Amino acid sequence: MGTPTHGLASPPSARSRWRWPAIGALVIVAAVVAYLVTRPSQYHYRLDFQDAGQLVTGDLVRIGGTPVGSVESISLTPQGQAQIGIALDSSWGPLHRGTTAVIRSPGLTSVASRYIDISPAPPFKPTLPDDAVIPSSDTQGIVDIDQIFDALNANTREGLRRLIRGFGTWYQGKSAQAKLTSEYLPPALSAYTHLFSEIDASTPTLDAFVSQTSRALGAIDQRAPQLTDLISQARVTATALASDNSSLSQALANLPGALRHGSSAFARLRTEALPALTRLVDATRPVVRPLSKLLPRLNPVLRQAVPTFALLREVFDKPGPDNDLVDAMTELPAVASDVSRDFPHAIEALHEATPIFEFVRPYIPDLVAWIVNWDGIFAPYDANGHYARTVPVLGDFDFTDTSQGGTLTQVPARLRGSSPYLKTGVLERCPGSAIVPPGDHSTPFVDSGPLSNAHCNASETIGGSP
Repeated sequence: MGTPTHGLASPPSARSRWRWPAIGALVIVAAVVAYLVTRPSQYHYRLDFQDAGQLVTGDLVRIGGTPVGSVESISLTPQGQAQIGIALDSSWGPLHRGTTAVIRSPGLTSVASRYIDISPAPPFKPTLPDDAVIPSSDTQGIVDIDQIFDALNANTREGLRRLIRGFGTWYQGKSAQAKLTSEYLPPALSAYTHLFSEIDASTPTLDAFVSQTSRALGAIDQRAPQLTDLISQARVTATALASDNSSLSQALANLPGALRHGSSAFARLRTEALPALTRLVDATRPVVRPLSKLLPRLNPVLRQAVPTFALLREVFDKPGPDNDLVDAMTELPAVASDVSRDFPHAIEALHEATPIFEFVRPYIPDLVAWIVNWDGIFAPYDANGHYARTVPVLGDFDFTDTSQGGTLTQVPARLRGSSPYLKTGVLERCPGSAIVPPGDHSTPFVDSGPLSNAHCNASETIGGSP
């Protein structure tokens, strides 16, 4: 009898263990094949130039010096510009909004040969659809050699002649420095060769740097309005600095001396202040961390403060004479001189006028009441005229009322002016005595304090003694 043999097939558990990785690999391969089949083999775009620059169909399209496509067509737009149709290989597309293009020549020896150099926009920009138009604002034509020759008129030739002579004057007597420069040139080139070799060896790091730079540029693009405002304010600052050339020149002249005197300060800053500052930062880090939530909230406040600071600038430095705080401070010494001379006289006048004001102050209510009630007394009128009429009273007659009517009786000369309603020489009335005394004898007002007046006589009232 022979020995029993085992089958060569794997157990069911081993077959199921290798089945799912094989299916996954097939799915990945199918997806790659579908992408390669469905993606376009070329991307087509139209570029508007001011002129075609001697381009012909079939000319190359380059990105970074690498051929990536060719010119398909050349036509004319309704605006009279040249529209160049290009086709890019699928591995170099699609392009993004903000892409620029320039017509270039391969070299000075070539006259008619041209190519289009494309500078792609960052990938965070919106994608351009197929057959999109890149406007002439993002394109630049070529400057032909004959245009350069056309610019060489008599004035240009004379300018070039003077430039060459100036270089000759500049380098005259500088042969030793030129020789020293030529000796240092080979080591410099060797160092640059080593630098470029290190850069080439660090391609992954450079790729990561380019990727991080792309994201940083995307963040900067989202903050374009704030950057524009910052640049505008910087332009205003630069204009203000340029308008004061004399002060800037004086500052530059004083800068070397200031730097020499500041070297010792910087030395102390490095050895003493910076270590102390480091300890301060370490101690305040837990306290400062919540500021990261507060500072973004300050952005609206700062935006609202920009017009305020603009107005403050006009307050301190407004164009024109005698219209801002700087001009006021300039004129202040002269004003101070006048004040120091005139103020003592004004103080003396106020001291002398104080008794007058003390005397007049209690009578202010009487004066105001007279002004307020004057129009109310004389304004109403009837068919005979205004209700209130001014009748002069001389005190020579007395009016006697009887049942038959009133009569005027002549007053003896010795009694004239003795009527309780008519007095002469009343010059010491107290405040409030211009009205008929009320029953509670609250007027006239007599004060024994600061308002008291030696000339005030309480008996001088309209109705006689209170």
